[in-house]
Amino acid sequence: MAHGDGTRIATLWRLLLGFLLAVLVGGDAAGVPLVVGIDAHRAVSAGLARTPPMGWNSWNAFGADVRSADIRAAADAIVSSGMRAAGYQYVIIDDGWMAPARDADGNLRADPDRFPEGIAALAVYVHARGLKLGIYESPGLTTCQGLPGSYGHEARDAAAFAAWGVDYLKYDACSYLGLRPAATDARGWLVTGFTRMRNALDATGRPIVYSINPAAGGDPAAQQPWTWAPQVANLWRATNDHVPCWTSTEPLGGSTGGCVADNLGASSAWQRSGGPGHWNDLDMLTLGLTPDTENIVVQEIGAIATGSDTTRLDDTEARSELSIWAMLASPLLAGNDLTRTDASTRAILTNRAVLAVDQDPLGAAAVRLSRTDGLQVWTRRLAGGDTAVLAVNPTATARTANLTAAELSLPTATRYQAKDLWTGEVAASTATADVALPVTLAPHASAMLRLVPDYGPPHTAVHGGVDRRGGATAAVQAEVESGDHLVLALHPSWSTFRADTIWRNWTDLPRRYAE
Repeated sequence: MAHGDGTRIATLWRLLLGFLLAVLVGGDAAGVPLVVGIDAHRAVSAGLARTPPMGWNSWNAFGADVRSADIRAAADAIVSSGMRAAGYQYVIIDDGWMAPARDADGNLRADPDRFPEGIAALAVYVHARGLKLGIYESPGLTTCQGLPGSYGHEARDAAAFAAWGVDYLKYDACSYLGLRPAATDARGWLVTGFTRMRNALDATGRPIVYSINPAAGGDPAAQQPWTWAPQVANLWRATNDHVPCWTSTEPLGGSTGGCVADNLGASSAWQRSGGPGHWNDLDMLTLGLTPDTENIVVQEIGAIATGSDTTRLDDTEARSELSIWAMLASPLLAGNDLTRTDASTRAILTNRAVLAVDQDPLGAAAVRLSRTDGLQVWTRRLAGGDTAVLAVNPTATARTANLTAAELSLPTATRYQAKDLWTGEVAASTATADVALPVTLAPHASAMLRLVPDYGPPHTAVHGGVDRRGGATAAVQAEVESGDHLVLALHPSWSTFRADTIWRNWTDLPRRYAE
């Protein structure tokens, strides 16, 4: 087949796919009625983001000047630094990747100077390293940087992303908020705009993680996306733009966020809305950013928030930032220049014990405890019966506390063992009634612990017989001293009996054992 014939066929195929998607998602024209939540489409993305996405985003380091070489270098660094092995997988190109105008047929184009090979070739490069590619767009006429938005082109753009091999879309409100007709419900306008692209993505048949930022532009109606976004997206921004500072002195457009500690108290409002497949997004991590390695927009926001032109996190604050993001089950997207990462930042980003809390498959919400001593303390139930505990000192003076089993509302167990997730130290097993976790925290420091229960041996004979689930797993239940039930799972494919974890009931039993 001649090269020209192949090009013409590819062009015709793209046009046909665009037409089909226009029919399926309600068209590309503004004002066309939208069917929200098409079941046949949603099946495509139903299994996405079962744990918070982890990866890297280009914005904080490179802004709108990002180039193909930056993305390739970041992908290589994720592999060589051990970040891929620790769970980071998405390489996301933020605003700035597209040409200033669409082509004559209305298609998005990569900037020919900064992305000369195009996005499809870049996706091949990223995929070859065992990673996934993310890209950026807006439901408005233009992006936040004034480049072509997807308004009126949703199906066409979704088809392009799928054809290029994109795995993740960050969709930023930007100019869309200003398009709302007078007397139109603000919340309905947001739901419609963001759902239109969700349906368009799913209609392509390619699973694409969908990240939205409805609060861009400071629209008050968008400041509680957790009340509607779980039905639309895999993750949504719950805070303002995040910059490398500990606490802000000035509000940013009336929204929560800006600096690390700004999100501590606000999390109670939205924390319970997250879970497998839908997550509250605290924005990109800022640890590792320095005044000479961050883009000018990040510097400007930091100056507005704090009154300082040289904001950055020290190592103590960086550990607290990752701890907070992990405890609150936020997506973890590094934002520093990975080719200039020092050993300390790399060690923080790849702390697998902390990352495991963020990635816990149960996806339970963290619960904030009521305290009057200046400390912020959360607990979070983890799969298998463990409990994560995070204590943060947001103040400028050192604080001490003694956390007890009663205060932490620990599930009944014979004993508990505590592991410090930053130092690796493991405390001796302690009877539940005697659990007391002393913490001494410097200003802006945090302590993150994992409490592992020991329920002790069963004291009575097995009762209830054998319970088979789906014909695959046999299990017996034995009463333990606390009155709870120990569930032991035995799969026919196992050569020996396996009961390395204790579950309270079938609800807690991990899917791989219960099916």
